[in-house]
Amino acid sequence: MKRKATIALIILFFLPFIGQLNAKSINNTFLYNSLLAPPSNDECSNATSLIVNPDYLGNNKTAGTLLDATASGGTSVFCNSDDNANDDVWFEFVATAVSHRLDLLNIVGTSLYHMVYDGGVGGSCPTTDLPIHCSSSNSSDLSGLTIGNTYIIRVFSNSADAGASTVFDVCIGTSPTAPPANDDCANTEVISSFPFSGMYDASTSTNNAGSIVATGCITMNDGVWYAITGNDGDITVTVTPTSWDAAIGIYEGSCGTFTCIDDSNVGASGAVEAVTFTSTASTTYYINVAYPGSTDQPEGIFDLGITSSTLSIDEIVAKGFYYYPNPVENVLKLSASESIEHISLYSILGREIKRSTNSDLTAEMDLSNLASGTYFVRVEIGDSSGSFKIIKK
Repeated sequence: MKRKATIALIILFFLPFIGQLNAKSINNTFLYNSLLAPPSNDECSNATSLIVNPDYLGNNKTAGTLLDATASGGTSVFCNSDDNANDDVWFEFVATAVSHRLDLLNIVGTSLYHMVYDGGVGGSCPTTDLPIHCSSSNSSDLSGLTIGNTYIIRVFSNSADAGASTVFDVCIGTSPTAPPANDDCANTEVISSFPFSGMYDASTSTNNAGSIVATGCITMNDGVWYAITGNDGDITVTVTPTSWDAAIGIYEGSCGTFTCIDDSNVGASGAVEAVTFTSTASTTYYINVAYPGSTDQPEGIFDLGITSSTLSIDEIVAKGFYYYPNPVENVLKLSASESIEHISLYSILGREIKRSTNSDLTAEMDLSNLASGTYFVRVEIGDSSGSFKIIKK
């Protein structure tokens, strides 16, 4: 009898706690909130500081995520697009110029909104302050800024669902104040080996003495200049501009006395331009990347790729170099009698896809995730280099 009474007392003692556990188990909101691990910059007070780039190339980017982000408290004034602002995260930067460009890059997931607030010298979080900028675009030019002030950025999804698993990069850019080093033909940038791939900002290039006119080629602005040496093979020059109308001019001769070799002008903003011409060994060719026409118009950011159908690995074969298999299905293997230092993989248009640093007699490059097609590989062994073509199955 005493034993039954004891059991009954124990049940009565734990019954309220069991009821609480049952209530919690059926309360999905409670469980969701208790398991959240919001990003560190979920609230404005913990805004992530951004590095301000000196140009628009975006070499310094900061990663962000909305995964498990929650609606911020203490902020009462937004834009018309704040209906779904239940998963915002915060960033900040100190203005170094009166205008900057904000870019949201490499977005994976739902599309994004952003707002920008002037936090003043101390970087105060907004409460009743109106945003100075609101946008559903992934790029915004911010003007009228005060140098030294901290600007607060609020990023959130356009989805009504909280905690969207969207990831992205944030970049703050600045318009360069000086022309590029290769703004004038006299200061041409020499490119000595192929395949080649590079990203450039020509937004502050000038027209110098005027447009470039050579019989047989289109008239072009005096943009930015590159020089290459021919090799008795076909050379392809590719320009991929970002939101501007680019053109390519290929010339022989010397600055101011050019002979036209070829040109490309598709004539649309953002259109890829490409020229393929047959080169002569030891001949210097000048490449002008610029806005087409006789009216001076601003250039912008672009990718430059240069490839050649005449590739040579003679220098590195002398160092015992060989590679296999070709065609390759998954892994390209390389070997040499001296240390293999660098390996770069390029697309057929000359854009660098992969790069690895090595310090061994053997090396491997995993190509399993690449699409089938033709690629170029450039290998450096000591002070020697060589390029060759491979086929990816």
